[in-house]
Amino acid sequence: MKYEIKELKNKTPYAYITDLYSKEELSELFSELDYLQTRPSIWLDPEKSGSAMTPEKIPLKENRGIWMNHIYKQVEASAILSHNMKIYDSGLAQKVAIEHSWFEYLILNSRFSTLLSYYENNNHYKPHRDQAVLTTLTWLYKEPKQFEGGEITLNNESVVPCDNNSMIIFPSTCIHEVSPVLLKNTDSTGMGRYTITTFVILQESQSD
Repeated sequence: MKYEIKELKNKTPYAYITDLYSKEELSELFSELDYLQTRPSIWLDPEKSGSAMTPEKIPLKENRGIWMNHIYKQVEASAILSHNMKIYDSGLAQKVAIEHSWFEYLILNSRFSTLLSYYENNNHYKPHRDQAVLTTLTWLYKEPKQFEGGEITLNNESVVPCDNNSMIIFPSTCIHEVSPVLLKNTDSTGMGRYTITTFVILQESQSD
């Protein structure tokens, strides 16, 4: 697992992490992803999965999604939810929090909401902001790669490639967009771009 912290021109930071999961962890993740692909009824259209909207209430994204915390009541029941905590179990969240104050929100009194998204056949997400404090995005796809596109652009400035088994963390107020994902074979199932998005939201402190 490797990471680096960069800044945009307006000083907005982002952390980019590569080689996030081991081969064994990836095997578990793709086993769950394959299973979820067989359950089309639990995948939500943009209107129901919390898409950012235009002023006319038109969704800015085109993909399918699952709110993982709604499907699984226990984190341990899901490889996606349990492995998604690896940045904490490995101490990486604590390291980036020390290196840049923005990332302290990763380890403060926070709660998490996790959305699994799947992109194929020209699916995309137009420029938008998220309603959270920090956004973490993890990209997964089956090798060999069967699509083009899927890059994320931050603040109309920095283009981050869609590399398998990588994660990016940035302030949710940063404008970001996903370029269209174009499958080489549109009949392929599950060969597009998976994104595990975790929204980091501060919990209100409870007084005694």
